[in-house]
Amino acid sequence: MSEADGISLSRETLGGTAAQFTMAAVGFAGTVIFARWLGPATFGGVYLLFAVTKIADRPMNGWSLAAKKRLSESDALRPPAFGAQLLFNAFWVALAVVAVLVAGDALRAYTGLALAPVLLVLLLATESMYETIESLVQGRGRISAATWNDTLRSALTLPLQLWFVALPGIAGAGMVYGLVAASALTLPIIALFVSARPAIPSRAFLRSLVDYARYSIPTTILGTTYDRLDVLLLGFLLGSASAGFYEVAWKLTLPAVFVADVAGRGLMSTVSARRARGGDGSENGSGVGRDVSNIIAYAGILAVPILFGSLALSEPLVVTVYGPDFRNAAPLLVGLAGYRVVRSQSGPLVQAVNGLDRPDVAMRLSAVAVATNLVLGVLLTLRLGPIGVVIATIVAETLVYLGGLHFLRRAVSGLVPISRPMVEQVGAGLTMFAVVSTVHASFPVDSWIDLAVLVSIGGGVYVGLLLAVSPGVRHTLEEAVRGSFASF
Repeated sequence: MSEADGISLSRETLGGTAAQFTMAAVGFAGTVIFARWLGPATFGGVYLLFAVTKIADRPMNGWSLAAKKRLSESDALRPPAFGAQLLFNAFWVALAVVAVLVAGDALRAYTGLALAPVLLVLLLATESMYETIESLVQGRGRISAATWNDTLRSALTLPLQLWFVALPGIAGAGMVYGLVAASALTLPIIALFVSARPAIPSRAFLRSLVDYARYSIPTTILGTTYDRLDVLLLGFLLGSASAGFYEVAWKLTLPAVFVADVAGRGLMSTVSARRARGGDGSENGSGVGRDVSNIIAYAGILAVPILFGSLALSEPLVVTVYGPDFRNAAPLLVGLAGYRVVRSQSGPLVQAVNGLDRPDVAMRLSAVAVATNLVLGVLLTLRLGPIGVVIATIVAETLVYLGGLHFLRRAVSGLVPISRPMVEQVGAGLTMFAVVSTVHASFPVDSWIDLAVLVSIGGGVYVGLLLAVSPGVRHTLEEAVRGSFASF
C-alpha cells in the first residue's frame, strides 16, 4: 500500500499552485533585476549555462523518476529508493568532473563565462541533487509540501544572487553562486520530507529501477533537450542576445503551466499507486480515465488568459517590465503563450502514461518532439529569425499531445479530452481579450501603474466571468479549499 493512493489531487494541486505563484513572483523579480542589470548578452549567457546544466543532469533526473515510480508503489520501498538515488547522484557528479576537464574550453566559449566548468559541477552537486530528492517527495504524493519547500529555496536564492552579483568581478556568475548556495541550504530540509533513511538497495530493487530508468533517462534527456532546444538553438544560430530575448518571454509565460505541472506530478503518483494496487486502468469504467479528464479540464485555466493577455499587451508588457532593450521579445511572448496552452494539455497526459508504467511510450513521444523541433527549428529560425524556433516548438508539442491522447484513449476508459470547462475558459479568455484591447486602444501604457491597471481589468473580467458561468470551477475550487483547511 502506498500513501500516494489516498491523496486529494485537488488539495495538493491548490497548495502546490499557490506555492508555484509565490516562487514565480520571486523568480520574476529576479529576472527583471538581472536582465536590466546585466544586459541581454550576459543575461543570455547565464541561461545558456543553465540550459546546458539541464541537459547534463538528465540522467540524474531520469533515475529519480524511476525511484519515484517504485517509491509510489509501496511505502516500504522508500529507504532503498532514497539510497539508490544518492548513490547514482554521487556517481554522476564524479563523472561530470571528468567531462568538464575535457570540454571546459568549449563550455567557456559557448556561454561567455570564464568559470563555466566549475559552475556546471556546482549546479549538478546542489541544484540538480535537490531536484532529484524533491522528486522522491512527490512520489509520496506530497506535491504541496515539495513545492512549498522549493519556494523557500527561491526566497533564499534571490537575495543571495543579488549579493554575489554585486561583488566586484563576479557579474553573471553571481546568479549561479546564489542558486548553488540556496540549494545547498535547503537540501537537508527536502531530504527530511522523504520520511525515510537511505538504505543500500538490493540487486533485485536495482534491477527494477534499471528496467524503468532505461526508458525514463532517455525520456528526460529528450524532454529537456526539447524544452531547452529553443534557447540552445538561438545561442548557436543567432547569439546570446537572442537567447536573452527568448528567456524573458519564457519567464513571463511560465505561470501558464503551474496548474498543469503541479496536478500532473500528483496524477503520476496516483495513477501509479492505483496500478500497483491491481487496478486495470478503468476502475469500474472511470478511475484513471476520470482523473485524467478532470485534470486536463482545468490544466489550462491559467494558460488561456495568459495567451489572450499576451495577444492584447505583448509589447507594452515586455518593454515596461524589462526595458526597451528587450522589445524584440514581444512576438516570442505571444508564440510561447500559445505553446503553453498546448503544453498544459500534453503534460498531464504524459504524466499519466508514466504512471501506467509505460515509460517506453513517453520516450517515443519525446523522441518525435525533439526530432521535429530540431529540424523545423533550424529551418524556420534561419528563415524567420527567433520566432521560427517557437513555431517549431508549437508543432512538436501538438504531436506530443496527439500521441499521448491516442495511447491513453486505448489504455483507459472514460477519458474526455474536450469538456465544458475548457469551452468556458476559452469563452472567458476571448471576452477578456476584447475588453482589454478596447480599453488599451484609448489607454496607452506609459508606466508600471498603467500596465497594472490593464492586467487587473483583464484578470477581473476572466475570473469573474469564469466563476459566474462555470459551476465546475466553483465546485472544484470549493472542494480544494475545503480539503486544504481540513488537512491542517
